[in-house]
Amino acid sequence: MIPAALALLFLAACSPHKPDFRALAFRPASDPQIFEANALGGTVQIMEPDDVFHPSSWQGPLRIAGVCTANVLQVTAVYASRDVGYLLVITHSGAERFARFVDLHTCREVWPPLKAEIPIQVTGDAISIVRDQWLRLFAEHPPIQ
Repeated sequence: MIPAALALLFLAACSPHKPDFRALAFRPASDPQIFEANALGGTVQIMEPDDVFHPSSWQGPLRIAGVCTANVLQVTAVYASRDVGYLLVITHSGAERFARFVDLHTCREVWPPLKAEIPIQVTGDAISIVRDQWLRLFAEHPPIQ
């Protein structure tokens, strides 16, 4: 019994952390057309809010200050996790919504976006793009559908 318990503890210690995504809280920068949030030791900026006092969407682009600029438009939310090398960026185009996976070092999309026709929800290590269904988020590959 004890060797089995020790083996499980060893496996748990060796396995990578699961993502723990949290929404970034954007605040106005010195330029009213730029909002920024601190994330993962850096600053993420998004441009052109729909409302400078109470934004719900940003025209874009999204910039990781001092690193790169991602050409993502109509951003409604950005999520970060210390355990992955990408940002989870929620965008929309009309009624369609997309979850995009933007690399922290190149600002390129690392996997094809997930498309949803419902409001996308993100909680810790899961994302919902279909009503009453959750997909697990991973550090090294896209969610499995």
